[in-house]
Amino acid sequence: MEMSSQIAKAMIARAEKDGYLNGPLVAIEQLAEWEKNIFVFMFKEVEKYLSYKKERVLSADEIISMFTYVFAKAGEAVTTWYNDQEFTFDADGMFDCKVPMYNDEKLLQYFKTVHLASDMSDAFGHWSSENANACSKNDVDPILPLFEALKWTWRISINLTIDYLEELGFKFE
Repeated sequence: MEMSSQIAKAMIARAEKDGYLNGPLVAIEQLAEWEKNIFVFMFKEVEKYLSYKKERVLSADEIISMFTYVFAKAGEAVTTWYNDQEFTFDADGMFDCKVPMYNDEKLLQYFKTVHLASDMSDAFGHWSSENANACSKNDVDPILPLFEALKWTWRISINLTIDYLEELGFKFE
């Protein structure tokens, strides 16, 4: 099975097991476009950061921070899209576990109670340990599987945010 498919299945299985995903993922064109934009941005930021560090390895804390960053930015993207505003982002908190989230107070409080970022990071960690030689064996940069896991975390986070907002009475088409 292809590496990206393995990672996708691992992330979705964990999200379903932990109750974050209770049906098919929502597909919204604007959010898909923003996904592409933020991931291109993030990839460039990771490359700059690794160049600065002078190594091709992220620490466990930096990886967890990236999952937290994606979770928070996905929540922001949903509310920004819902309110018909422009989605903007920067690298604040991407690597230092101090991710700011700009959103409605109820959603902020909800996100503080949800462990999606750490659970998705854990799922990726399990996949990585079970496939420890996958990158070297397939001549793949280890950053690519991380980004695959982050991509699925973004999509699951989008879904989770929409589900929560619907519980609050928001209407989505």
